[in-house]
Amino acid sequence: MKHPRRLGKRGECLSCKPDFEVVVVNNKNWLFQYLLSIVKDTQAAEDLVQEVFIRAYQNYDSYQEQGRLRRWLQRIAWNAAIRYMEGENRRAEISIYTDIGSDTETVMLVDTLVSSENLEDRVEHQELVQRVMAAIRELPEPQQQVVYYRYVQDFSVRMVANITNQSVGSVKSKSHYGLTKVKQRLAQYLVEGEYVMGCRETYPFYYQYAKGKIMEEDRVKVERHVAVCETCKGIVSALTKLLSHITPAKEDEHRHVLISIPLEHQTLTYTSYDVPMYDFYERANAILAKTGGLIPEGEIWFSWGYDADSELIGVFDNEGHKIEYEHIANPHSTNKRAVYRRMPKVYPLHTMADVFLSNRKVIRSTLEDPNLMIGELRNNLGANAKSGLYLALPENAKNTRVKKGNGVIDAGHYKFAFSERYVTEDETISLVCSYLKK
Repeated sequence: MKHPRRLGKRGECLSCKPDFEVVVVNNKNWLFQYLLSIVKDTQAAEDLVQEVFIRAYQNYDSYQEQGRLRRWLQRIAWNAAIRYMEGENRRAEISIYTDIGSDTETVMLVDTLVSSENLEDRVEHQELVQRVMAAIRELPEPQQQVVYYRYVQDFSVRMVANITNQSVGSVKSKSHYGLTKVKQRLAQYLVEGEYVMGCRETYPFYYQYAKGKIMEEDRVKVERHVAVCETCKGIVSALTKLLSHITPAKEDEHRHVLISIPLEHQTLTYTSYDVPMYDFYERANAILAKTGGLIPEGEIWFSWGYDADSELIGVFDNEGHKIEYEHIANPHSTNKRAVYRRMPKVYPLHTMADVFLSNRKVIRSTLEDPNLMIGELRNNLGANAKSGLYLALPENAKNTRVKKGNGVIDAGHYKFAFSERYVTEDETISLVCSYLKK
């Protein structure tokens, strides 16, 4: 069956993709001018044009022609230019004013960096620049471009209006609202002019902090961040309360815990697996003492698999030591697999604590009622163990119902629906719940 051709107002076919060679010929000139207006370097602009076409070619099969080819290319070019501007060659041209909380729109977010021979100062400024650029990227696309041109490139309002094909009034409005959002975001990371780690950088440590099993330097990072970030403060507080309801593993018991916390755009998941080591831990520690903590090549002491759409952002042991790991081939599955490579010691009841970020949504609305939310978790541990799944729900969730599971734990900032029981190695444990949004 042939699909009907979609025609534009002028009779052009909107669903017919041109050959890629035609795409290059028709778009290389305006792409060069567009990139040159951003990077202000002819050679860099030429190189970036080539990069844009390489990336476009790699993704051309998945591009759905809807008469928006130019917009698609422009987005690729924009991202390429941002990556270039964040590169080491441009880093020394950007820094941040400390009066980031100012309500005056004329205050610049970024400006020429005061030159410094001090390496620590340069590294600190580089971290701050990365935070500024990350905050700009979080803006809606129309505001993102306007804020970048106005406050990074220092273009005039009229110049930005010409580049983005908008009215002067529209540029002023987007500049104002975009700048306000960026400054609000950055206020979380500047305390008395000093850099504070961001949310993503401190996520790995919250579970260990809630357990009270964390390295001192990591504890300081968490406390500095939650002092200025109410959202993460709520996560840490809820985890601390939740853990008081979870029964620890017995001396000879396999114990598994999975806690998922939906964020604005991703899902944060903490897993903990306690494994009795019996006589192995003594032999293992003797080996680690000789190798300086390095697990012998070819030996796999601790390994685990996880979903391909998840990102592993932290691995810890019983006391909160960070574990060095590497990924290995997983020929029989699309899932990822990781193994320990360096560790300080093995404990008699060893804890494997992992932290993940995923784009997978564990809570969704229903078609029948957008206010009715369904939450689902499931896990196959592949071992005989006591396993528990815990899903964070908003504290204002109404009419919470657990369809598969045990109940709900009130942990203050969040409520946790949970399912907990003993499972065999071939069993899957599931949690299904529902609630009404406020």
